[in-house]
Amino acid sequence: MAEPKAFILHLERAAQRRPQVDLLRSALPLASEIVAATDGALLSPQQVDAVYRRQLHRPRFSHPLNRAEIGAFLSHRAAWRQIVGQGLDYALVFEDDAAIDAEAFARTCAFARETRAQWDYALAPAPQTRIAGAVVAEQHGVALIRPKNPPLRAIAQFVSNDAARKLLAATEKFDRPIDTLLQMRWVTGVELLALKPSGVQEQSGALGGSTIQRKSMGLAEKLRHEIARPIYRAQVRAWSAFARKPGK
Repeated sequence: MAEPKAFILHLERAAQRRPQVDLLRSALPLASEIVAATDGALLSPQQVDAVYRRQLHRPRFSHPLNRAEIGAFLSHRAAWRQIVGQGLDYALVFEDDAAIDAEAFARTCAFARETRAQWDYALAPAPQTRIAGAVVAEQHGVALIRPKNPPLRAIAQFVSNDAARKLLAATEKFDRPIDTLLQMRWVTGVELLALKPSGVQEQSGALGGSTIQRKSMGLAEKLRHEIARPIYRAQVRAWSAFARKPGK
């Protein structure tokens, strides 16, 4: 298979993020490409209906996705198609608010290559992301961890060709945000591991905030959301524990 490369998901109209994308590309220790992110605001109702269906999987996801969340999911699918189509052994997939410490991330990349046989999908989280779980491998000051509770936020990840194929097959239709779906190994068939520390940082705040931020919710809707969120997270933890492979 072809050598790995990086794909950076970038929404063209988010022009304030392009300098950060260029900085990221210049700091990466491998070849990179920009993947045009899907602009959810431009999706027709027919395009939305073709890929999105509410409450498709268990546990049920409580609220409908907005157009930006649907676009973000489709953008990750575009990167997975590139991995498969270009015959890459694996690739790094970044969102366009990611930044790296070049030296630390080079260690992460070297470690990921050396441990390639032990992962198919490995999250590269920002430093503030708390990850507790079993250490699968450790070297160069970097650990490959099997999280007890899979973390959220798909800012950067290492995705193998096999994982990309499985994820594409499992997400022809989807019902929740990309990072939430990736927690669900019983749906995707892909086990989520994590690299810590990763050398990846999130620059969303410095770039004007999230491009998928929800509009202000009314009091009743906010209350329902706050009540549903811990219940849903507990359900995911329970399903994750049940789905975990024996001995892991």
